[in-house]
Amino acid sequence: MRNYKVKISYSARSDIESLSDFLLTVMSVEGARKYLDNMIAEVRSLEILADLYGISTMSSIRQYHPKARRMVSHNRRWVYIFHIESEMVIVDRIRPSKTIVE
Repeated sequence: MRNYKVKISYSARSDIESLSDFLLTVMSVEGARKYLDNMIAEVRSLEILADLYGISTMSSIRQYHPKARRMVSHNRRWVYIFHIESEMVIVDRIRPSKTIVE
């Protein structure tokens, strides 16, 4: 397995900010922080796990990048959409899993 550098795109950062705003309306600051920390840890795991995920054939995934891949979060509520460029994993979007359809 290769080691990659993970870069979070502006769109994915915006997704995280929107999620953060929502979480603060439904849970404590500490709870929201832990939730987001877990998500960031999952994204960072792509440094070593990115090769395990093949290029998606789903149009709802490929709309973000022609060679997009997806990783589902541990709680299955989120999908991390990313692609690989040379030595870098670029996270394109973080979307609710309910929005990913064929």
